[in-house]
Amino acid sequence: MEYRMVFDVGSTAVKCAIADENNNLVSIESFIPKAISFADGFGRIRDSVTYWENILKLAENSIKRANINPKNIRYLTSTAIRPSVVFSDEDLNAVYIGASFDIIGMEYGDEIEEKFMELSEDTLYQRTGHFPNFYMVPARLEWLRNNPEMLDGKRIAHYFPVDSWILAKLGGEIHTNKSSAMESGFFDVEKEIWMEEWLSIFDLEDDFFPYHVLSGEIIGHVSEFVQERLGLDSEAEIVAGLPDTQAALLATNSITPGWIGIVLGTTTPVQAVADKYHVDPEIHTWSSGIFIKNLCKNYIVEASSGITGQLINWAARMFDSEQKQEFSDPTIEQYETLRVRYKKFDEIEEASSEENITSQAVYASLGPMPLATTHTDRMAGEFYFPSPSGVEESYLHQNQFIGAVFDNITFAISKNVEYAKKIAKLDEVSLSISGGISRFSLLCQRTSDLLNKPLHYLKRPESSIYGLLKLCDIASGKIRNMADLKKQSAEKNEFQTMEPRISMTKKLQLKYERWLQIVDFNL
Repeated sequence: MEYRMVFDVGSTAVKCAIADENNNLVSIESFIPKAISFADGFGRIRDSVTYWENILKLAENSIKRANINPKNIRYLTSTAIRPSVVFSDEDLNAVYIGASFDIIGMEYGDEIEEKFMELSEDTLYQRTGHFPNFYMVPARLEWLRNNPEMLDGKRIAHYFPVDSWILAKLGGEIHTNKSSAMESGFFDVEKEIWMEEWLSIFDLEDDFFPYHVLSGEIIGHVSEFVQERLGLDSEAEIVAGLPDTQAALLATNSITPGWIGIVLGTTTPVQAVADKYHVDPEIHTWSSGIFIKNLCKNYIVEASSGITGQLINWAARMFDSEQKQEFSDPTIEQYETLRVRYKKFDEIEEASSEENITSQAVYASLGPMPLATTHTDRMAGEFYFPSPSGVEESYLHQNQFIGAVFDNITFAISKNVEYAKKIAKLDEVSLSISGGISRFSLLCQRTSDLLNKPLHYLKRPESSIYGLLKLCDIASGKIRNMADLKKQSAEKNEFQTMEPRISMTKKLQLKYERWLQIVDFNL
């Protein structure tokens, strides 16, 4: 039996999973890397001194938990949250590792744009498909150039997305997969090249940017050091990875034009797949690509729904007073309590009339919103509900507030589907849904109800990891084309089709229209 080892660098934790050749997980371990926050609240970087050693320890723990002979691990690959960044020295030792939502470049976004436009007729957004500039990798590099003391005398020689850096450290060629390059702010998405303007702006060497390859390409074997440290065979091969959300699209087979993938996770991006590069004239959406060996070379229009994973954790603690644990991750019991109470809320709504639902509805604006990337100010969390001091008595149940939390996510997704479809110039679309929060299957069902369309639902919650395992199947030759991908999914019964409930569609659409009126995000 052959095995695959895959790494998933998320917003908080780093995971390492091992699966057999049939993609059945046999172990999954994680650690939370140390984050160093700056006093100004903008900077948030990883401890580059301990990061790589902790990755190796994580791999060792995963092998131990799997209880397998590590020499049977044939393929290794990786994914990371976007945009991720490692600046390394000549020997690939990390000098800077950006954490999620690191905005050390806050003061340099406009300056970077000005320098770029002195050399180009286009704006950065037109070429890279990403904004705001202060959040992207070039602004972080400019900050480091202006604060050299942060480098402790070390010289930056190379840029990598985190997923590609991990694979290079394991022994792979200096490379990046093309899809991750497209998320950096350094890459011309439509032309599929590193933009030469950066070499002049930052006075960079020609080898600063790694060679880009298709995801699924074999880019080397594990090094002798890694063989000895982890007990791997010299024939273990390293496979070019994918960004986390694109990996989720692969996991759901949503990689051809006409698909819109909803990835219920940290920020719940809604990604529309198109055969051409499109950017939003109003600069509301991101544009990138998904380029996978044997399968696709397509483009993506993405609308972010904002912080959603954190909201579910907040709700699990908030609405379970008996087991409330301050400043800790919710327990399994707290998640289950939230799930049960959400289900009771839905059952009551399904049995109620449209008039009763809308007149007594509770609405929430707690973070998730359409086109969340355009909103950089922190907004107050708010619930909206009928006043208890009105002429008519109003009876509310706490479960309605739980329902409002989830509806906030559903409503933001719905509007983002509309935006992504429009910017990608798609007529008819198919919808998929995946991600960690998809464990709350009722949230997926109510999303199908509101959109009044079937949802292609991935039964496995670890969608990014599962997408990586499919990359290993591409490297092994199991998946040679889209027909193979679809055949494998059918044989393994990977998906469930969620059909909209006729009894709920109109009710949710009425609530959605009212929610848009109440929250008014000035879109």
